[in-house]
Parts: sequence; structure tokens; C-alpha cells
Amino acid sequence: MTLSTAKTRDLAGQALAEDLFRFAVEACPSGIVMIDGDGRIVMVNAEIERLFGYRRADLIGQGVDMLVPEAMRGRHAGLRGAFVRCPGPRNMGQGRELVGRRKDGSDLAVEVGLNPIQVRDGLMILAAVVDISQRKRVDRLKDEFVSTVSHELRTPLTSIAGSLALMVGGAAGSLPAAMLRLLTIAHKNSERLVRLINDILDIEKIESGKVVFDLKRVEVQTLVEQAIEANRAFAESFGVQVRLDPPAGRFDVRVDPDRLVQVVTNLLSNAVKFSPAGSDVVVAVAEQGEMVRIGVRDHGPGIPENFRARIFEKFAQADATDSRQKGGTGLGLSIVQQIVIRLGGEVGFEDAPGGGTTFYVTVPRWQQHTDAGHGLGAADRARVLLCENDAVAALALGERVAAAGFFVEIAATSEAAIGRAVESDYAAILVDLHLPDSDGISLIQGLRALRRHHNTPIVVVSADPKSGRNDLRSSNLNVLDWLEKPVDVECLMRVLDRPIVRGTRNRPRILHVDDDATVLGAVAQALDASSEVVSVDSIGGARRALRSQRFDLVVLDVALAADSGLDLLPDLNDSEGNAIPVIVFSAQGANRVCAARVQQVLTKSRASIDHLIAILSKGPGQPPPTDRDKEVA
Repeated sequence: MTLSTAKTRDLAGQALAEDLFRFAVEACPSGIVMIDGDGRIVMVNAEIERLFGYRRADLIGQGVDMLVPEAMRGRHAGLRGAFVRCPGPRNMGQGRELVGRRKDGSDLAVEVGLNPIQVRDGLMILAAVVDISQRKRVDRLKDEFVSTVSHELRTPLTSIAGSLALMVGGAAGSLPAAMLRLLTIAHKNSERLVRLINDILDIEKIESGKVVFDLKRVEVQTLVEQAIEANRAFAESFGVQVRLDPPAGRFDVRVDPDRLVQVVTNLLSNAVKFSPAGSDVVVAVAEQGEMVRIGVRDHGPGIPENFRARIFEKFAQADATDSRQKGGTGLGLSIVQQIVIRLGGEVGFEDAPGGGTTFYVTVPRWQQHTDAGHGLGAADRARVLLCENDAVAALALGERVAAAGFFVEIAATSEAAIGRAVESDYAAILVDLHLPDSDGISLIQGLRALRRHHNTPIVVVSADPKSGRNDLRSSNLNVLDWLEKPVDVECLMRVLDRPIVRGTRNRPRILHVDDDATVLGAVAQALDASSEVVSVDSIGGARRALRSQRFDLVVLDVALAADSGLDLLPDLNDSEGNAIPVIVFSAQGANRVCAARVQQVLTKSRASIDHLIAILSKGPGQPPPTDRDKEVA
């Protein structure tokens, strides 16, 4: 075979491979998009054309922003954020639920899987896009149905169970043995139905964020002992004993005690039901770094291999007949997982030595540094308040934000966040939507109600930011950005690097009150680079601005068209009651009665406008002028 023949054959093989690749991409039932490092589309398949309603020629060479709702463009959110931020090795191919925009302007719920591809010209990102609109609709209908049925059934079933309990207990007098046996069966089954409905409602409330977690400092051994004691009679009915291995020390955890008891109870119930009569269920507590592990070991048959991946799913039960005979709703372990995640821990299981299974949960240890007064970074930097109840996650994120040049304070509850916000100014506030004592939207409403934080930049950092954005209350809360957990720290840093955040400590806010539009425009334009100037032309406008914003300095014309600027002087105090520095800039000057209330008085003229701008450019933090410096007319 000649060299040229081999080369020709190689080229032919390469061409065939390329054709096969194109055919595979076109035949793929998922939408395929490839973009370059600048976020521009370089390839799409027919499914993308069908999903978004564009022709291929309309997409190639365009920014991927065109497939994103307009409100999300330029904010590293939604579909664009998924494309622009190259996924790391762990996230490769991982599906994320996002929102796209069709050519006709309608939104499209999609799941996007990403894969980075290194080519000669740099990094490309290949995205597989799947339409999940129908799935989301079915899920919503299912959730609404389950919620409605559960609520409608619980009240009558509770009444039936209560009535049957009274009859079995002899409240209706002596009953024939056959009737008592039937009533006992009916009572047990009605109680089982009540437990099922309660479990369904628990899941629904936890997943929708309606459950409020009251995090406290709790000594874990005492709490576990209480759970064991409460379930001892249940265990004995199965002929099983429950015992606690004493921990090697005292471990204080940061949890909602009632919810953690529910977790331990569900694990004990599961272990007892699957342990043979005469065996022990052993509970062990151990330290695991910054976490405390609670393990519940049974002596049952173990977890079937084909069931392990589904064990924490809702209504999940092994198919074996023996397992079905044990009863239960199939929701216990799913509830455990939901609660533990919201407590900031993890849940899992492992084969126990000698047979059986150990289910375990980890919860955060009590850490004093998450309480008031703790801060990360240099205290002279711009301050950021982080509202996050997961101590480990808060410290990890707080340290990254501090490394970017901020001083970070951590608040684990809404109450703590409001308490600090009342006392301090912040360059920005980061809010998790799922806090133990309130939902994040309610917290943001509380922050916006505070005069000093009416315009403070607020960034939502949450596992489910979409739930907050869809909340009707969020429409007027002026949230700067909505970021999804796990947090893309680089994206967060870009948000915090915006002038509106960084400028909080560098750009003073000046209220300029004057009815001369020319003067207002000249001052605002001259100070645009160094100060944030709020220009108003009346006393009423000034008072509205003072109610909603904090000002470092007021420039006041005392002779307004319809009012006297002197009437505003009593209102010029900050939220702590301290006088706001005032410069009177007026054609009439100011009388000596008000001269003691102001820093400087300038009489209007062209030269005085330049003088005023020169004074303001020095910043409101300069020492007040002496009486000799004041130009009192």
C-alpha cells in the first residue's frame, strides 16, 4: 500500500466519522448546542430549532443570551449562567433545571447537561437541552392533588380513628368479642392511614419551605435518650430491645430538637420493624469533625442491591414480601433526608459488621463563632451580612467573601439578621431563603422596612432561588441577584464587585434640594464619579427621600418656589438622631438662626457653583469649617 493511498483512506475515514457525528447530533432526541468561550453559538441541531422556534441561521454566531428571558440577560443567571460558567469535572454532564425563552417570547422549562470540550481554538461547551415543561406540569398537578387529598382526608380520618379508639377502649360499654376484634382491626388501619397522611403533609410542607426550624443548642445524648424512651414500647411490641452506646464525651449540636427527635424516631421505627425478634437495635453517637454522627444499627436482612439507589425516595419500599409485611408508608426515610438536609447535615447508610444495616445522620456541632459579634476579615473593610443557618456553609462562603476584601458577619436566624441590621450599615446582605425562624422573603421585607437598608444591595443565595423569584412578594423587594447553591463563588464575587456594592463605603450619598434644574444638573454631573447625588426640587420630595435613604450630606436652597428650605432643617437627622451635615446654597444665603445648624453657607453665583462642587468633591467627611470660613449673608 502506498503512502498516498493510506493517507487517502485515513482522510476518508475521518470524513466518515465526521458525517456519522453530524448524523448522530441531528438524530439526537435532545437539543444540542455548542458555544465558544465568548458565549456565542457555533452549532445547534434540529431539536433546538424545534424547541426554541428559531432557524439555524438565526442562531449560529449569536450570543446564547438570545435563548434566555430578557430579565436574566447579563446577570449570569438561568440558561446563560449555565453556559458561560464552565462546569468543573464533578458537574460534567450534570442536569440542571433552568429557564429558556422561545422566539415567540414564551418561557420554556429545560434541563441542561453540560460538557466542556477542549479544541485547538480554546474551550467549547457542549450542552444537551431537554424540554421538561410537561414533567414540571405533571409534578405540579401531582403535588396539588396530594396536598388537596391529604388535607381533605385528615380531618374525617382523625375523627374516625378517635371514635374507634373510644369504642375499643370500652367507652360504648362491653362489646361482643367478634365485634371488638373487627373494631380493633379498623382502629389500627385508621391509625395507619392517619400516619400516612401526616407523613405526606410533612413532606409537602418541608419541600415547600413552610416548616420553620427553631435551631437551638442541644446536648445530643439527652435528646437521643428521649427518642429511645418514647419508642421503647413500640420496639417491645416487636420483641426488640433498643440500647444506646454511651458517647465518648458531651456533644452539643445546633438543631431543631423536635425535628431531630422526629429523625431519630423514624430511624428507630425502620430499624425495629426489620430486626428479628430477640435482637437489639443499637444507637451510637460519635464526633465527626465539625459534625456529630448519630447511627442506628439493626440486625435485619440488609438492603437489596437493586433498591439502594431508591431508598430515600418518597414511597420507596423494597419489593420483597417480607418487607411489605412490615407495613409503613414508605415516607419515613424521605422525611429523614429532607429534615437533615435543612439542618445542614447528611444522611446515609452502610452495611453493619456481622449483618444488618446502619443508617446514620450527621448534624452540625454547636459553634459559638456563629453567634453575634463574630466577623471574618479586617474590620475596616466594607461590611457584608451573611444570613445562613448552615454553620459550615456560612464559614466557607464567609471566608471567600472576606478574602475578596469585605468584613463578613454571620447571622444564623432572621431574628439575628434584623437585630444586626438595625444597628449597622452593610455594603451588601446575602440571604438564604430557608432560615429556621422565617422564610427569606419575609426577612428581606423586614430589612427593606428598615430606613437604613431601604436600598442596601441584597443578594439571594439559596438552594431554590426560583421559589423566591416566583413569590409575589418579591416583585418590589429590589433584589440585586438570585444565586443558586452550591454557590458559584466567582459569580458572587462579580456581583459584589459591582459599583453599587463596592461604592457603599467609597461614594457618599448627597441630597441636593433646589428648584433650579440647571443647578441640580450641574452638581449631579460634576459629582457623578465621586458621589451618589439624589436631586429633588421640593420639600416634599426631600422628605420622601429622607424616609427611604441614608444621606451623608444635604445641600439645601432655603428659597424654594413654593416652600422655605428652612422648614426642612428639623428633619435632617439620621436614624440614630444625629444631625446630617448641611451646606446652604441659596441666592438669599441664610440667617444667623440657622447658621449654627449648617456647615457652610454659599451665596449662589457661577463662581459659587464651582466653589460648591470643589467643597463637595472633598467629601462630607472633611472637618466642618470655622466661623471665619462661613459665608453668612
